[in-house]
Amino acid sequence: MDKMPEVVIESDTEEEIEPEIEPEPEPEPLPEKVQIDVDDVFKKSEILENAPTIKKPKRTRTMTPEALEKLAIARAKGLETRRKNKELRQKGEMPTPTQKKDEKKKQEMEAKRPVVNNVVHKTENITNNITHDDIIKITKKASQEALEEYEVKRKARKQAKKVKFEEENQKTIVKNKINSALGHKYGQEGFFDVCF
Repeated sequence: MDKMPEVVIESDTEEEIEPEIEPEPEPEPLPEKVQIDVDDVFKKSEILENAPTIKKPKRTRTMTPEALEKLAIARAKGLETRRKNKELRQKGEMPTPTQKKDEKKKQEMEAKRPVVNNVVHKTENITNNITHDDIIKITKKASQEALEEYEVKRKARKQAKKVKFEEENQKTIVKNKINSALGHKYGQEGFFDVCF
């Protein structure tokens, strides 16, 4: 099948000597696995069994006599202060910790709902005290009115869009009827159907 002639090139130069390929050295055989007895693995060594256990003494912190004196004085002062505060609470001169918490919560609640605006009108001597609740009511009313107004406008746009769509739809129906009555134009598919 091959119709190309074979070309043989003879060279006058010495024949090329192919380098000898050195065979790869064979890998050394692995040493045989040594079988270990399972009992020997879990057996405690004699050295560990006979070894004495050394317990380290727990380090205790010793206080100096000066530090002990200062600590005794601080404890005495704290005890005296607690007793004095207890007597004041029983007399009603000092609030209890729960009363302090209640007072703090009350102050936080008042801080959250402050009087926002104290306006005195120049023409009328009336003061308007607007609280946080009043602002919420005014905001809700204003947002409700805005939403209703937007809804009216949206419905009007939707109605106008629907009327426009119906008019365009009616125009396309009339146009299609006229074109079907006229027949096919030259160049359109089916123009020559009337000839056959």
